[in-house]
Amino acid sequence: MNNSFNQLIGARLREQREFLGLTRENVSNFVNISPQFLSEVERGKKGVSAEMLCRLCNGLGVSADYILTGKERSADTTRITALLTTLDKKYIPLAEEMLKTFFKTISLK
Repeated sequence: MNNSFNQLIGARLREQREFLGLTRENVSNFVNISPQFLSEVERGKKGVSAEMLCRLCNGLGVSADYILTGKERSADTTRITALLTTLDKKYIPLAEEMLKTFFKTISLK
């Protein structure tokens, strides 16, 4: 892989991590790598294997398609799903009620 491709992949991984409000330590612990290695990947200094890409995508709740190409499908809800997976389970019913209220509100307009 060339360096610019690694930089694009790393930037998308970092963007998703920050979007979720996670630290490098959080993600590193989840995917069983060092924070230093994750930092090097995010900066494009190191590439990742297919297995590592899969682990990172699962840990960040994002598709490998998006990380590799930067393109999201028009109905892609992975970012919303990723946010919901970071919630404490006790808040899931509240999030569900909020979404229901939101959908009712926008369907009235």
